[in-house]
Amino acid sequence: MAEEKRYIYCVIPINEERKFDLVGLEKEEIYTINYKDIGAVVSDISVSFEECDPTRRNMKTHTLVLETLMKDYTILPARFGLISDSDDKFRGLLQKYYSTLKDHIKILDKRIETGVKVFWQKEAMIARIVAKNKRIVKIKERVKTLPPDKAEPLLIEAGQLVKSLVDKWREEYYPRVYRKLLRVAVDGRYNPPISMDNLLNASFLVDKAKEKQFDNLIDKLDSEYGEAVNFKVVKPVPPYNFVDVKLYLKEVL
Repeated sequence: MAEEKRYIYCVIPINEERKFDLVGLEKEEIYTINYKDIGAVVSDISVSFEECDPTRRNMKTHTLVLETLMKDYTILPARFGLISDSDDKFRGLLQKYYSTLKDHIKILDKRIETGVKVFWQKEAMIARIVAKNKRIVKIKERVKTLPPDKAEPLLIEAGQLVKSLVDKWREEYYPRVYRKLLRVAVDGRYNPPISMDNLLNASFLVDKAKEKQFDNLIDKLDSEYGEAVNFKVVKPVPPYNFVDVKLYLKEVL
């Protein structure tokens, strides 16, 4: 290629340079740039960081490379868009942050990141709202008798009351569930809710040896709350929540 630029996917423990049977961005070959016993997984790219287009296809390609490598390696994932314009400079950064990167590899070795989201079931939410707040019930009945322009202020009030209740339930619910899951997980990260009915949005770092125990705890918690909540678990996922290569290799930008 005319310009020697490398798109970076992740850093892995590896003792020798290797080419992978994978296709990266711009349909280029995936290979490693090495320093000692670690290597950055990269592919050639023709664009700069500013021009790297986060299209659905490009993001999917980036994720697919990580998910494939996770099967055989402990990976330190780089977020989308990390590009180096010099192999020597990049090797220098691997050297500079070698100890830190090795420490992170050790932390993540034989562990997986698991995403856990918990949602209130709509029917359960409505039933609890009706049971707990008589004002909302009155507004609901009152709205039926009013024209749209008169009903709007009441609907806004009802919406605010519902949000207030859900926020309160979330504050009560997520610490309790989060702490229980941390009894099995090595570490955890609480993330902001993605919707009003999302009670818990968290990521956990779990020893592979305790994966079944963690899954059993999820099942137990799910049973305890019955049909009121719905657990959604995604695993394994690239451990973005527990390491970000960009923090250490940002000088390549």
